[in-house]
Amino acid sequence: MAVPLSPGLPIDGVACRGARAMLGVSQLALAEAADCGRNLLNDFENGVRVPRVGNAVRIREALEELGALFMECRGRVAVGVDPEVASKRTPRARSLGGS
Repeated sequence: MAVPLSPGLPIDGVACRGARAMLGVSQLALAEAADCGRNLLNDFENGVRVPRVGNAVRIREALEELGALFMECRGRVAVGVDPEVASKRTPRARSLGGS
């Protein structure tokens, strides 16, 4: 069973990439919202490096402000998106009735 991820805990690159994809947000737009470099974000999502704690927290907070929901499930981070704010361009949003 999934439970909300405690505030302030970092997410991993897979959860970041998944949330960004479900939200229909580019790496550049997320990097600007999180006040970090796009190269850092790209490396994080591809498992090349782990951002410093401050950057990781800002990335998570920016995604949450955009509508991402993070949960802990079986010791891993699961991701969901608030259907009210999901990009209408994504297949996920369209499957939820967006147009």
